[in-house]
Amino acid sequence: MNKHILGILAISLFTGVSAHAQFGPSMGAKGKPAGEGKIQGAVVDSITGEPVAFASIVIQEALERRDVDGSIADEKGRFSIVELKNARYLVIASFLGYQTKILGPFKINRDSLEHQLGEIRLAPNATLLSEVEVVGAKDMVEQKIDRLVYNASRDVTSRGGTAADVLRRTPLLTVDLEGNVSMQGTSNIKVLINGKPSTIMSSSIADAVKMIPADVIDRVEVITSPGAKYDAEGTGGIINIVTKTKKIQGVSGSVNASAGTKSSNLGSNLNIRMGKIGFNTNIGGFYWRGKGSSKIDRENLQTPENPYYRQEGKSSNDGGGLFAQFSADYDIDSKNSLVFSARFPLNRFANDNDLTTYSGDDKSQLPFSFRRTSDVLFRRLGTDLNLDYRKTFDKDSDREFSMSAQYSYTDRKSDYETEQFNESGVLNYREVSPNLGSDREIIFAADYLHPFSKAVTAEGGAKAIFRNVFSDIFYDTLDLPSQQYLRDLSRNNVFDYDQNVAAAYAQLSFPITGQLKARAGLRYEHTFIVGLTQSDGNQFENDYASWVPSGLMALTLPDKSTLKFSYSRRIQRPSMYFLNPYVNYNDPTNISYGNPELKPEVTESFEFSYGFAKGTANGTVSIYHKATSDLIDNYRYVDSMGRTNATYNNLAQGYSSGLSINGGIMKLGKIMLNGNLNLYYQKVESSEFSDSRNDAFSYSFNGFANVNITPTLGILFFGFLNSPKLTTQGKQSSWFMYSIGLRRDLWKKMGGISVSVDNIFHPELNLGASFRSSSLVYEADNRFEGWGVRVSLDYRFGKMEFGGNSKKRKGRLNEDLKQGESEGGPGR
Repeated sequence: MNKHILGILAISLFTGVSAHAQFGPSMGAKGKPAGEGKIQGAVVDSITGEPVAFASIVIQEALERRDVDGSIADEKGRFSIVELKNARYLVIASFLGYQTKILGPFKINRDSLEHQLGEIRLAPNATLLSEVEVVGAKDMVEQKIDRLVYNASRDVTSRGGTAADVLRRTPLLTVDLEGNVSMQGTSNIKVLINGKPSTIMSSSIADAVKMIPADVIDRVEVITSPGAKYDAEGTGGIINIVTKTKKIQGVSGSVNASAGTKSSNLGSNLNIRMGKIGFNTNIGGFYWRGKGSSKIDRENLQTPENPYYRQEGKSSNDGGGLFAQFSADYDIDSKNSLVFSARFPLNRFANDNDLTTYSGDDKSQLPFSFRRTSDVLFRRLGTDLNLDYRKTFDKDSDREFSMSAQYSYTDRKSDYETEQFNESGVLNYREVSPNLGSDREIIFAADYLHPFSKAVTAEGGAKAIFRNVFSDIFYDTLDLPSQQYLRDLSRNNVFDYDQNVAAAYAQLSFPITGQLKARAGLRYEHTFIVGLTQSDGNQFENDYASWVPSGLMALTLPDKSTLKFSYSRRIQRPSMYFLNPYVNYNDPTNISYGNPELKPEVTESFEFSYGFAKGTANGTVSIYHKATSDLIDNYRYVDSMGRTNATYNNLAQGYSSGLSINGGIMKLGKIMLNGNLNLYYQKVESSEFSDSRNDAFSYSFNGFANVNITPTLGILFFGFLNSPKLTTQGKQSSWFMYSIGLRRDLWKKMGGISVSVDNIFHPELNLGASFRSSSLVYEADNRFEGWGVRVSLDYRFGKMEFGGNSKKRKGRLNEDLKQGESEGGPGR
C-alpha cells in the first residue's frame, strides 16, 4: 500500500522536474525579466498639506478593475509599490474621514517602469459622498469566484471570544450553542487552518473551535464547491480558518487583551522582515467558562417494567490554554522560496455534571433512582509543523511548481471520576477512568500549474496522507468495604486505527467564450484502513477507491455581475469521534459509543448563483441541491437490558435543496451592513427503519451592522436565528444569539477599546431535542448561559508595507487560490 502512495508522489515529482527542464524560465526583452514596475507617492491632506499617515493604497488592473497589490502608507504618508507586471494600473488612495481618490491609469512596460506620483491630495469629508465607489477597502464579506470570505479581523464584537464566535458570524455557516458547525444544512464539513488540516480538528470540531482564540483569526473562507485540488473530504464543503500573518517590510506587531464574564484573552503578534527573510509569531493565552442545566424524559416502548425515565441535572464547564504560532519564510532567489511554520496549542477542558435519575411505571410520579456526579478533565497538546517549497518561473506567468510536507500530532489525556449516591445522599458507587490517546497525521504533496495562455491553465498534483488514531482506556471501581479500587477488565479497551490515503488530481481552467469561463477537474483517492479493538480482539481492514469530479462555469454579464454554476462530488470519512468503540457509562441508563465499521459518506452537490457588486452594494443569490448516501448519523435504540444506546450508522440518506441570499452595503467611514438568509428543504430517510424518515423546511439568518457615529467611535451589532435541525429520528429545536458592541479608536487609529454584550435580554438560552422510534421516545430540554459581557483593548505598532510579488509565498498543501485573492498559506 505504501508503494502505491510513494509511486504517485514519484510520478508527480518527476513531472514537475521534467516540466522545469522543458519550459525553462523565459526572459523579457534584452534578457531582463519583464514586469519590474514601480509606483511611488505620498498622501497628504488637501487643506492642511499634512501627511495622511497610514492611508490605504490599492493597485487595480485598469481593464478588469481587479485588485492586484496594495500597501499602507507610512507615518509620513509615503508608499512604494514594486515588482508590478506589464499592464495598465489604477491607484486608489483612501483613509477614514477622507474622500477616496482614484488616479491613472498608469502604464507599466519596458519603456516606462517607474511612476513618481508626488503628492496625492485627499479632501476631508464634510459629509460622506454616497456616489464614491469604495474599491480599495476590504468589505466585511467578500464574494470570490469559488468562495465566500468573512474578514473576521474587522469585527470587534468577537474579540476576546473563540473561533466558535467567529464562525457564528460567518455567512453560510451555523454554529449551535454546543459548538457544532454546519454549512447549508449539513455538519459534515472539512475545517482547515491556514489551508491545511490539523489533528486539532480530528476528534471533535465542536471542541476544537473553542480552543482557538478569536483574536488570532484574520478571516474565514467558506468553499461550498471545492475544486479537484482540494482533498475530497467534506461533503458539506470546506472552511478555511486563516490566522493573522502578514507579508511585511520592517517590523510591526500588535498586542490585545480582553476580559469578560464568559471568556478572556491575552495575545500578541510580531512581524519582522529583513530583505529575503521574514518572521511572524502569535503567542497568547485564553480562558472560557459556561454553565447549563438539562431535563430529559425517556420512554422505553419495548420495556414493560419501569419504562419511564426522567433525568434532571446541571453542568459547569471551563477551558483554556496557550497558543503559539511561528512562521519563517526565505526567498532563495526571485523564483524560489521556502516557508516553515509551526503551531503549538496547549488546551485544557473541564466538565462537572450533577445528574439525578427518576424511573418508574407512572410518568406523573416517578420515584428517585440515584444521583450521579462526574468530573472530567481533558488535556490536549498539539504540534503542527509545515514546510513548503515553491518555484515560480516568468514574472508575467502564473506557472508554478510546489512541494509541501506536514507533520501534525496531538497528545490527548483525560481523567474521569464519577460517584453515585442513594436518596439519603450515601455513596454507593465510585469509578475512575483515565484515557490516553493520540492523533498523528503526516502529509506529502506536490503540485504543478502550467498556463498555456493567459486564459488557459492546467494543474496537476499528488498527495499522500498517513493517519493514526490511538486510544487506551480502562475503568477502576471502588470496593466500598475494603476501600480498594478494582480493575473492571470487561470494560478495558485499546483502539488503534490507521487510515492512509493516496491521491492525484488534474484540473483545467479555460474560456468557453470571451465572457464565459470554466474549470473542470478530476481527483482520485484510494483509502487504506487497518483497525484493531483489543477488548474483543477484532481486527478489521478495508480499502476503497473514490473518483471525485468537479466543475464550474462563470459568466460575466455586461454590468460586471456574474452567473455561476458548479458541481462537485465529495466524501466524508468518519473521524475518531464517530469511530471509537469506547463506551461512555457516565449515565448507566443512557450509554454512548462509536462505530469502527462506519463507511464514508458520498455527496453530490449542485449550485447555481448570481452575484453583483455595484457602488457600495454587493449581493449573491444561490440555489443549491445536495444528495448524500451512506449518511453518518446518530441512532438511538433500547437494548435488552433497558438501556438507551446512542451510536452512529450509515443506514440513512439525506437530501437538501435550498436558496441562499447574501448581501451587503458598505460606505467607507459611515456604515457597513451585511446579512445572509438561507431557506432550504431537508429530508432524512432510511430503508432499514420504516419509522426513520424526517423532512421539513428549514431556515437560518445572520446579520451584521457597523455604524460609525464619529470617525473614531462606532456601534456594532450581530445576530443569528436558526430553525430546528433534523436527524434521522428527530430534531433539535431552533436557537438564536446576538451581540451589541461599541468601539473607540485610540492612538491615531493604532489601537482601540471595545465593549460588547451578548444576548443582553436573554440571560438563558434553550436548545431542545426530540427523538422517536419504535423502541424509544426521547425529549430533552437543555439550557445554557446566554448573557455575557466583554471588554477588549488592542494596540498596533510599527510599519506594515505589503509590497512585492503577490505570488511569492503560497503554501500549496491544501490551497485553491485564484489570482487576485488573498492567500492563506504559511508566511502570509
